[in-house]
Amino acid sequence: MIDSLARLGWDEAWATAARAFDPAWRPARIAAEHRGAYHAAGDGGTAWAELTGRAYGRAGDKRDLPTVGDWVLVERWPDALAGSGAAVIRAILPRRGLLVRRAAGAATTPQPLAANVDRGLVMTSANSDLSPARLDRYASLLRDGGIAPAFVLSKLDLVAPGERAGLRAALRAIAGDAPVVGLSLVDAIGLPDVVALGGPGATCVLLGSSGVGKSSLLNALIGDAAQATQALRHDQRGRHTTTRRELFVTDAGLWIDTPGMRELAQWLDDADAPAFDDITELARGCRFRDCQHRDEPGCAVRDAIDPGRLASFHKLADERATGARDQHAAKRIAETRKAKARRYAPRPGKPDDD
Repeated sequence: MIDSLARLGWDEAWATAARAFDPAWRPARIAAEHRGAYHAAGDGGTAWAELTGRAYGRAGDKRDLPTVGDWVLVERWPDALAGSGAAVIRAILPRRGLLVRRAAGAATTPQPLAANVDRGLVMTSANSDLSPARLDRYASLLRDGGIAPAFVLSKLDLVAPGERAGLRAALRAIAGDAPVVGLSLVDAIGLPDVVALGGPGATCVLLGSSGVGKSSLLNALIGDAAQATQALRHDQRGRHTTTRRELFVTDAGLWIDTPGMRELAQWLDDADAPAFDDITELARGCRFRDCQHRDEPGCAVRDAIDPGRLASFHKLADERATGARDQHAAKRIAETRKAKARRYAPRPGKPDDD
């Protein structure tokens, strides 16, 4: 049972934000989503919490709804703890870092993944999963959300000791200034280094493809088998194990487990170039401040960076520019629909036309 808000990450800054609302509302943190209802953790334990239909109707998109990691203020918390119905979510406190991607599929809509995250751990397995392009994409998602990235090279026991240094070097080339940790739960390597990335009151999110060991790491942090794990397939690719995002409280802080994501399109507020720390540093020597590192004269990046990494940078930059245009077009369409809905809505006191 959770009997301390501080263990959930509550601090004086959150308390100050809550004072702007009804003092009768109680703070709780969203631990999991369940098709319109939420599992919330607060002082005294965990309970169900729900939004009102009006709150759903006012939401512009999913970012206006609670997501895992959010701090919310609720009514009827004591009753919900006692099993007498669900608490009612009345407010979402201002967020500190929001991990959001463009939702999978054809629709141009944002999908929040986790809120109030201090650090994102991008996991890649040593045996066959190290993809620079995908890791750059995860890191950009985190940085866009104001979240500090770190990288974990898992399953070191599946490769020969002589190969480990090369894999770590390849990951450091991608990570830039972000921490890099090697991990093998089988050989008891690296777990204290992962623990040091979190800490009491801090919130970390685990990201990576299916089968890289997110759930196994979480079980090690918790100290039990809270999350199911599965062996790799015969082709060494991962199996889907985690099916939802969920917040767990441990002695090493708070950890959000996530399913492996097949689509990692970014949700953007602008079309700025993606953050590649090594390229950003080299670009200081370019002749032109707006150099795109393509065909411009005096580019300090092209001859200094690995061509594959530069190609990844260009691909992600182009995708961001296209995504920003798509989002702008979708926003205009949504605003037009809202304007039409307001124009033809019945006026107060005037009956609808037949």
